[in-house]
Amino acid sequence: MFPQTSPSLKDGKLVRYFNILKIVLFCMPFLCIGYLGLGAGGAPLSAEGILSANPALAVSFLSAMLQPYAAWLVILSERRLADGRTHYAVVSLTLLLAAELMLMSTVGAAGMALVLWKSIRTYGCGIPAAFRSCTVRGFFQESGGSLPLLALAGLCLFAGLRLGIGI
Repeated sequence: MFPQTSPSLKDGKLVRYFNILKIVLFCMPFLCIGYLGLGAGGAPLSAEGILSANPALAVSFLSAMLQPYAAWLVILSERRLADGRTHYAVVSLTLLLAAELMLMSTVGAAGMALVLWKSIRTYGCGIPAAFRSCTVRGFFQESGGSLPLLALAGLCLFAGLRLGIGI
């Protein structure tokens, strides 16, 4: 059998949860494109047509397009857990959960909450303790990738609330 190139996580269920979450987040844009294709009645999609016809669909589309980047950040958090950088992994997962909540992605938020909860239980590192243990430089170095996602998620949340989607 081939040797493992990276360290693995302590819990097999946690590995399974991470894998399911990564697959779901990666497939979100394709599901959104399929949904838009069904809503257009099979007509060819154009960016101007979607934006002008229904701005709520444009916000949903942007939200779905951010999900593969979130999946990549989940992969980085999983590697941090496996490498022993537990505090930074918990901080990253917490920021990703906040981003998923702002993106109003029910599946993403539920999956992220489950992975965060299981990581905290398995590794014994709470959220407040993780944030307290981070240095400013370490925070931006280890969790800085979540900040652009949070900014774009905030933009989607603001646009969705202005359009009346969120409430």
